[in-house]
This record gives sequence, C-alpha cells and structure tokens, in this order.
Amino acid sequence: MNKLITYFLYPVLLSLNIGFIGAALVLSWELKYAFIWISGFNAIVLLIVEFVFPLKQEWKMTKKSFVRDLKWMSVTILSINAVKFFFAFIAIALSRENKGLFRDSSFIIESVAIAVIFEFGQYWYHRISHEGKGWIGKWLWSIHVAHHLPDRVYLLMHPVLHPINTIVIQVIIQGTFLLLGCRPESIFIFNVLLGLHELFSHFNVNIKAGPLNYIFIGTELHRFHHSANLDEAKNYGTFLSLWDIVFGTFVYRSESIPEKLGVPEPENYPNSSQLIAVMSLPFTKLGNNSEL
Repeated sequence: MNKLITYFLYPVLLSLNIGFIGAALVLSWELKYAFIWISGFNAIVLLIVEFVFPLKQEWKMTKKSFVRDLKWMSVTILSINAVKFFFAFIAIALSRENKGLFRDSSFIIESVAIAVIFEFGQYWYHRISHEGKGWIGKWLWSIHVAHHLPDRVYLLMHPVLHPINTIVIQVIIQGTFLLLGCRPESIFIFNVLLGLHELFSHFNVNIKAGPLNYIFIGTELHRFHHSANLDEAKNYGTFLSLWDIVFGTFVYRSESIPEKLGVPEPENYPNSSQLIAVMSLPFTKLGNNSEL
C-alpha cells in the first residue's frame, strides 16, 4: 500500500482534478461551487492519507502544533482567505464582460498564460523574500519567516502565513487576472490546480512525482524549500517549476529528504505559536538578520 501511495496518489489525484475540471466546463456547472467541492475533496483525501501514512512521525501534527495552526487559521483563513475567495468570485463575475488578451484562445492556453505570468511575479517576490539584500530584503524576510518557523511540514500548517504575505500573493494573482482579462473558466482551471499543489506541497507523506517534478512544484520539491539547510532551501515556485529551472534555483534529490526543517537559528526568532510576536516582526527590529 505504501508504494501505491508513493507512486500513484499524486498522478491519480491530479488526473481526477483534471477530469473534474473538464466535467465542470462541459456540463456548465457553477464554477464557484465546483471549486469549493473539489477543494474540499482534495483536502479530505490528503488529510486521511497523511494521518495513516506519514513520511516521518516527528513531522506529524501534534496537539500543540494543531492549537498553533488554529490560531493562524483564524487569521489566514477566516480573514485573509475570505478576501481571497471574495475577489476570486468577483474576478470570475467581472471577467464575463472583460475582453482579454487570450479571449480568442482556448481556456487551456489562457490558463497556462495565467500560471506562467503569476509564477514569474510570485517567484521573484518569494526569492527576494529569502535572498534579498538591504532593508527591503530583510523586511520581506521578516514577513515571510512566519511560514518557515515551524520545524515540521504537514497539510494543516500551510496557513501559517503572515497576513501581509498573503495579501501580496493575492495582489499578484488578481493583478494577473486583471492584466490578462481572464475568462471565468480559465480562472477556475488555474485555481483548482494551484489549490491542489498548495496542498501537496505541505504533505507529510512519501510522494514520488518523478518527471512531473520538472513541471509542477509538489511534495518533494517544496519540502526542500522548508529545509533548515540554506544550500537546499530553494524551489521558490508555488506550483510550477519553470522559473526555478530557468533561474537556477531548482533543487530535486529523489533519494533524499531534508535532515531538518525550519530556520537555521530558531533561537533568534519567536516561537511559531506566538502569533502576535511573529506578526509584529515586520514592525520591530529583528534580533538577527539571517536569511533563509
């Protein structure tokens, strides 16, 4: 069973999501609700699998980390993600009247354009947040570090994000939609695939995606991004590997996993469960300017 999960769960679930997208478009389902249904299905399936087949026991969710996650969920999901969904729905509605650059192309071509352009902006924001020099780089790191303070990566820790970080990503996403004048069908395709890979990226299960790693950012690649070893803490893409490959930050080691997750010197930062202290970092002077 473990090998079936390792080698087949990701391609099977990816195929199911693509099939669901096709059905939703062909059968003219209400896209807002179709997105909610498939997102819920993906989350439930992966939560069950992660509980039964964890890659490392020490990376599993604990009662303490779950309480921490609930705090961050209250900030990220109930507030920022509420704004995210609101603007996603508005973008879908407004796009029906918007004459976009790819209006005469297929939904697939437009969806690929959304992904490539969004990932370019997101990639450089993400990379500068880690590697940027001067006060801008340090300030962006003080925002982004919230996501790297946890020393374990699993599904429900994904919402451990500073609100400013989430807002910036949403600006990039919505800006891409606005720039391209995207149709609702293309936005739907993009959101479904983005959401699936955001879940897989923080998945404490032994997943081997093989050649698909050269297309999508998933479990293997993003786990290295959370490594406390700066030499391998790369892979800045959200769900496409394209720009990491182009700009030389692609790290893929199929036979190994990071020895340690988190930040190199955690003693220089608040504990990830200290929500107010972590959220205050961009507005206070960090005791250490190390970058990850």
